[in-house]
Amino acid sequence: MMSDNEQALPRRAGQQGLWVLVAVGMSLALLAGCGEDDPKVEPEPEVCEASQVTCTEQTIDRLTLLTAVSTGEVREEGTTAGEFHTFVDSRAGGLTPTMSYTYLRFTPTGLTQVQVSDQAALASTEWDLAVRRYTMRVNSGTSGPSCVSVANTPEGTTFASVTSKSAAGEFKTEAWFDSTCTLIPDDSGLGGPATLLGGFWTYQSCVEMTGRIFIVRLADGRHVKLEVTGYYEPAAQQVCNETHSVPQPSGSGSIRIKWAFLP
Repeated sequence: MMSDNEQALPRRAGQQGLWVLVAVGMSLALLAGCGEDDPKVEPEPEVCEASQVTCTEQTIDRLTLLTAVSTGEVREEGTTAGEFHTFVDSRAGGLTPTMSYTYLRFTPTGLTQVQVSDQAALASTEWDLAVRRYTMRVNSGTSGPSCVSVANTPEGTTFASVTSKSAAGEFKTEAWFDSTCTLIPDDSGLGGPATLLGGFWTYQSCVEMTGRIFIVRLADGRHVKLEVTGYYEPAAQQVCNETHSVPQPSGSGSIRIKWAFLP
């Protein structure tokens, strides 16, 4: 006849064996799960929702927004890996424009033109940047329904020294009208709107480059560093920058933009 302790041994052994089987089964399941790489779920890009543009009638009037799509040339001239130097023909018909702004989108292969007219662009989120003559604006606020924003970098910052978005100040969206839709002009004395990228130039008797570096935050959350290097053809621009006057012919409306995506 077995003692109580002897009778309990088979029961305990059976319980321990059951736990061992469970543990082995869980281990095998984990090993099977590790046999293949888990699919990596990429985060969804940050995309803003379209918003209503304010003061549209005033914008159409003060910025002379038109319905004819720009036919100005856009081409890449850069040769440095990871950087772009984009030429944009921003003449739009001359001092009295006959065509819309040239609407552009930042892509991995360069600035791509978006075929849209001024007035249609007020309802389009497809573009990031618009250029006509020396006026440059982004798609947000009083300019368009997207949320492209711009931040300045400290004065004296060089293009090469900007390696991340941490160099940026406060990001802002376009706002060249106040709450009563009264124009907030730039400080050139020419009566244009105070756009976020307007600091790329200054005016005495010609359009001089300031060398200002901007950081642009796109609607999908990517960041671009940007410098406008010219409004005239390069030789004429150099004379303007150095002497405050420009030789003729100057090739005005020959915008050149150096830019690169930031990590």
